[in-house]
Amino acid sequence: KDALHLDTAQMGLLVMLFPAGGLLGILFANSLSNRFGAGKLTIFGFSLGALSLFGLGFSVNAGNVWLSGLCLLGMGLPMAIADFAGNLQGTEVNNRSSKSLFPAIHAAFGVGMMLAAAFSSYLIDQKIGLELNYLVVAIVVAGGSIWAGLVFPDHVKTEVSRAEKLETSRLARKVWTEKRTLTIALIGFSFIMAEISAGTWLPIALENSGFSGAAAASAFGWFWVAITVTRAVGGFVVDRIGRSGSIMLSAIVTGLGISVFVFDSLIHMPYLGIALWGMGLALGFPMSVNSMSDDPKAAAARINMIITVVYISSILVGPVIGTIGQVFSIYAAFGVPLALMVISAILSPATKEKV
Repeated sequence: KDALHLDTAQMGLLVMLFPAGGLLGILFANSLSNRFGAGKLTIFGFSLGALSLFGLGFSVNAGNVWLSGLCLLGMGLPMAIADFAGNLQGTEVNNRSSKSLFPAIHAAFGVGMMLAAAFSSYLIDQKIGLELNYLVVAIVVAGGSIWAGLVFPDHVKTEVSRAEKLETSRLARKVWTEKRTLTIALIGFSFIMAEISAGTWLPIALENSGFSGAAAASAFGWFWVAITVTRAVGGFVVDRIGRSGSIMLSAIVTGLGISVFVFDSLIHMPYLGIALWGMGLALGFPMSVNSMSDDPKAAAARINMIITVVYISSILVGPVIGTIGQVFSIYAAFGVPLALMVISAILSPATKEKV
């Protein structure tokens, strides 16, 4: 933000380019997955995303807003396709198990975020620039994607009849008219809004409140510790209170965490708010995705749909939070995800298992 000389509202517009690229990519994810397989998509997606991240480190330090925006688009487009492939594989694994494994699968994402926050905090404290930071991360991402891509089964459909193509196309349109699917997508939208709001704006809010850059990055790491630990044990929670109960509990805890953080001037417990915020988010989106996979025949189309909604949500976060934050304050802008958590708690019964 500082290197590109952007104010809060302009930063909001810039960060929307990553999910905008993702939205463009996800439109073709299902058909590309059928044609090339999850393995090849994963290798291509994350490798191209890693290359774009590497370029971003140089463009930001050069103060080039346009090139930075192009790199963000380049990160979003292929990684959204790989995101779809990973979630589709994850739901297949989860549905073949007698236990709820999907939260633990998503915990791996949290491990990456924790390591990223710790690594970034260290480099900021050591006055090391983005070029080296993003180069190291790009190497790790590319290496991990190649390994995962070689492990994933491809499920390539070399022969697809005209009838199958028509059925796939019909199903892709139909999911956008299903009341239950749209309701679950709204819940997923809400949790992603709350997650991305924290991801981009929580460290900025802390810096505005007097935290150092390293301390803000460290606090963000604490946020992902809470998410990851909760996801690691989240399967036990889901097995005991069910999917819809888990989502309702997640919405309530997330809302409580946002409230504690927003009213820090009165409560003075920001780390408690951050922890509750993270703990609440842990199960919300994974269980929303899992709710889309009850019918194996429609799973791919419905997961594609909710990932599409995720990137729409991510696009909106930047302008909405950035504009409200510029006019009022970032803390006031967090009222948006707070309101969405109330809505998600009310709608959570829609995610009950379909027998």
